[in-house]
Amino acid sequence: MEIKVEGGDAFANAAYETICKDTFRDLGIRSSIDNAYLFLHPEEHVFIISITIGRVASPIRVGDVASFDKKTLRIGDEKYAPKLLSLLWDKFGERAQQLSRLMIELNLEDEELAPLKEMVIYDPREDLIARILDAIDRILPEGARVRYPIPADHAVTIIASEDPISEEWKQRAKELVGHTVS
Repeated sequence: MEIKVEGGDAFANAAYETICKDTFRDLGIRSSIDNAYLFLHPEEHVFIISITIGRVASPIRVGDVASFDKKTLRIGDEKYAPKLLSLLWDKFGERAQQLSRLMIELNLEDEELAPLKEMVIYDPREDLIARILDAIDRILPEGARVRYPIPADHAVTIIASEDPISEEWKQRAKELVGHTVS
């Protein structure tokens, strides 16, 4: 993971780099981040942070953690049981009855079983993005509460300021992020 900090003096840049490293380590997300870029402009109270997402585990589907035997579903990985039960009850209501801790009786039509196996129980990417947003909150100065996100497929980018964010800063942020983090 590479961290690049620009815009401040040498001391501020080094301090923010350390804050980023410590925060990513504390939240357990270092291995899922390819790089992070932080641009400081303290005179105008503007901060831009962009975190590029790297390796993320694939979503966990019902078929990954459970086996089917006619109308019975047997949960093979107990740690997913609460999420799986919640998903089944939300989707099928009373047609999903828990027989024992890891056995569920399903009163479903045959054509409902194949799509059920593909339903996502847990998506690690969603959890990662929530933890990245938590990291951003910890890294950015407390007073920089006006936020503007810049959408991207594999990155989380936020402009933060104490003041309303101008169109000029939004455009500049898109250019900075596009050239330095890819």
